Amino acid sequence: MARKRTKKWFVPTLAAAATSALLLAGCSTGPADTSADGPVTLEFWGWATGLESAVEAWNAENPDIQVDFFRMTGDDGAKVPPAIDAGTAPDVVQMSIHSLAGHIVNNRLTDITDYVGDLGDEFTESSWGGVSFDGAVYAVPQDSGPTGLLYRSDIFEKYGVAVPTTWAEYLDAARALKAADPNVYIAQFSPNETGLWLEQVWQNGGTWNTIDGDAWTVEVDNQQSQEVAAIWQTLLDEDLVKVIDMWTPEYWAEINAGTIASINYAAWFPALLEENAGGLSGLWSVAPTPTFPDSDAAGETGGSVDVVPAGTENVEQAVEFITWLNSSPESLEILIGEGGLFPTAITGLESDVLLTEEEYFGGQVINEVFADAAQKVPNTWVDGPNYDLTQDALKDAFAQVANGNSTFAEALASVQTQTVGILTDMGLNVR
Repeated sequence: MARKRTKKWFVPTLAAAATSALLLAGCSTGPADTSADGPVTLEFWGWATGLESAVEAWNAENPDIQVDFFRMTGDDGAKVPPAIDAGTAPDVVQMSIHSLAGHIVNNRLTDITDYVGDLGDEFTESSWGGVSFDGAVYAVPQDSGPTGLLYRSDIFEKYGVAVPTTWAEYLDAARALKAADPNVYIAQFSPNETGLWLEQVWQNGGTWNTIDGDAWTVEVDNQQSQEVAAIWQTLLDEDLVKVIDMWTPEYWAEINAGTIASINYAAWFPALLEENAGGLSGLWSVAPTPTFPDSDAAGETGGSVDVVPAGTENVEQAVEFITWLNSSPESLEILIGEGGLFPTAITGLESDVLLTEEEYFGGQVINEVFADAAQKVPNTWVDGPNYDLTQDALKDAFAQVANGNSTFAEALASVQTQTVGILTDMGLNVR
């Protein structure tokens, strides 16, 4: 496990917009007055399957703190920032962990540090690190996406190829599969899915951003990313991966045809695989993600968290609810069993509801692999307030790599420059 990193976050004031000076975001958004007379009703916006049942269970046991749940769909997430800015936001919102930094620098979230105490001990180190900034906590983790290597066990067995345990072995396995059958690729390169890239950089102890004193740094082109780039450049140059956009009908056709022999991805992906490739039941297995030299770290794609928007009057009650929602055995059993959620709470990772045999994977308890991975994710990743823009820039750059007009190294250098420009244009100090 990598050492715990303390993260610092800064936000420009109106005057700083002109001078590029930065102030601590945590100093600008403190807890609201939480006093209340009589029963409290909290409004909660979220999208995870099973939340209705969890809220029903909470309401039955907590007459003094009732929760009204609104299911977010489609573009509902876009309604959250203007609602917070207008003072009409709900008391609790589920959101992507990658969006936290952007909301923090815009003073949209409540510092809940005073209400969570030692709660961090109940969650994986990387998930709690993702919500803890400069000693302040702005969310409670809900779910995550630790990685595992999903692979066609029948194909590997047919050609006598050992399942790789390191990335060096992965390259050898890719070559062996291609030599045995030119129509079989060990994986796909999908320019439109940056999660496949992010997870491997994170596993390698990398990140896209860090904080240096009073300034942001941009790390898109750091050593860890370059090492990942070298692996993928080799795969691409030797024609060992299928170049195809993920999530498309064409992608699923390739999966069903057996031309893609493995997918290294998050704990939530097996359900989508079963849904879109049901005819391959019993032919897939899950192994730990191949590792980098001298490391047993696993990858991660990120997940969702529950936050208390700025201006919420009943902060203490809101935190009490989201603490129960994401760490109590009762709630986790509902969210895992009914919704298929992969938890960040240690209790959830040990749950019998999570650790069940999967018929699609030949009876394997695949979540044993993902639960082990969840506790081996380096606590090194820092999301910048420009996450979505950096992600979009990578997609564009990787598209050029896919068509042979660029290399991964050139793509990283380009996105590095673009990300520096994005942060500078936001009025943030960058070096």
